[in-house]
Amino acid sequence: MQKVPVYHTEQIRQIEDQFFALKPKPLLMELAGKIIADITVKVAPEHTQSILVIAGPGNNGGDAYVAARHLKSANFRVSIIEPIKPHQSSPEKEDAIKKWKAIGGLTKGATKYEESFDIVIDGLFGIGLNRTLPAEISEYIQSINEQESTVISIDVPSGLNANTGAIMGSCIKANHTVTFLGHKVGLHTGQGPDYSGNIHFSDLSLGNHAPIENHGYLIGSDVLREVLVPRDKNSHKGTHGQLVVIGGSKGMIGAALLTGRAGLRLGAGRVFMGLVGSDSHVPAADWAQPELMLGDAMELAALEKVTCFAIGPGLGTNDRAFEVLGQVIAKPAPIILDADALNIVAKQPSLARQIEKRTDPTIMTPHPGEASRLLGISIGEIQANRIQTALDLASKFNAQVVIKGVGSVCASPDGKWFINTTGNPGMASAGMGDVLTGIIGAFLSQGADAHAAMLAGVHLHGLSADKLLHDNCGPIGMTASETIESSRIVFNRARNENITSSTHI
Repeated sequence: MQKVPVYHTEQIRQIEDQFFALKPKPLLMELAGKIIADITVKVAPEHTQSILVIAGPGNNGGDAYVAARHLKSANFRVSIIEPIKPHQSSPEKEDAIKKWKAIGGLTKGATKYEESFDIVIDGLFGIGLNRTLPAEISEYIQSINEQESTVISIDVPSGLNANTGAIMGSCIKANHTVTFLGHKVGLHTGQGPDYSGNIHFSDLSLGNHAPIENHGYLIGSDVLREVLVPRDKNSHKGTHGQLVVIGGSKGMIGAALLTGRAGLRLGAGRVFMGLVGSDSHVPAADWAQPELMLGDAMELAALEKVTCFAIGPGLGTNDRAFEVLGQVIAKPAPIILDADALNIVAKQPSLARQIEKRTDPTIMTPHPGEASRLLGISIGEIQANRIQTALDLASKFNAQVVIKGVGSVCASPDGKWFINTTGNPGMASAGMGDVLTGIIGAFLSQGADAHAAMLAGVHLHGLSADKLLHDNCGPIGMTASETIESSRIVFNRARNENITSSTHI
């Protein structure tokens, strides 16, 4: 699997130190500023003439000065504002200012707009911001966001915590972000994706650096190859596993049906539906998907030779739900815990201890609310550090964990973590988590490794929504049911492309 590293600020500083130690020392600021200018020209709206460059007190501000110099030399009308006077600047930044002045550039200290600009380049704060911004700076940032200019941020939008994706009081809302040396966590999860716009990455053509520890990765579409199990012509339904979905209490049968339908459409050989509602509320069949085999939850939880159990969608939290959950957790098979299964575990320490001691794979798929109940902390704390939350849950329960939401974070008990970059706001609708559970369950049922099944399921589900968006089926009104069929199409396309690329004619 190809891996695109993603770093916290500490690791980015380590990469910088490695390059600073080279002889001769590379001119990182000059390289970065030239790339910012080049990308600005590339993405500039037609007939762009005026550019405002906001230079901050740190080296981000130095990058901004270099970019301004190149843009002025390219005959744009460039103005620089430096709203925060630094106590001391690096030699590199001082040199950048000197070169700006040498071509007749002027710098203003104003903190308010005096005119409108076609483009604003945001070099106010970089990756080191870890404090809430004061009111006067927040007001200044708000004034930028109120303009109709195209906004290009350097490294991260000013006001964004590069480690967590949290907003530090206020934040520049960029159309584009030009980031260097390594992808930053905050650009890809939390509130970062809403503020970063299109991300342009450059390694500054400096080549490889020594390995950096304790970083994660972005999930790429090549992860789908990890779960593309070859199918023999002589295979049959029993060859591709048995998935048992348990949930669907009174009024919530739809949640379990979405999970079962997704499992079936993504390749599980047989899918059983164990519904916990009373007999009077359990349908005889799913007439929209009659291939699903419906039955009593307790009876299906006792089945042998099951390749995966998925429990939780629409499960409820009553005594019967607690009993069947305990039975599933004790099974020697891979399990996925979602929705109400997680809520029951949060309330029942005995079940939590059972999960911790499991030797077969466990996958947990909480949204931030469920994660907060499992860890006993607030949703705000969860969202303020989604990476650490996923790692804490993976360690606590000895499980593969995905914290759902924009930039879903996947973590393993061994400390590895990944951020997903697919998906769109159309997924903010009921039943999406149920479909995800079914997709992961399908991969597990067919023999995929639990870690690969989680990563591939999360990524594929987002790709399915992106396909719907591309086909004008969203974001408004996109439904969980639609992502099931879309997932099947995307996955089979990946499978067929993989077969074609590996076949010599």
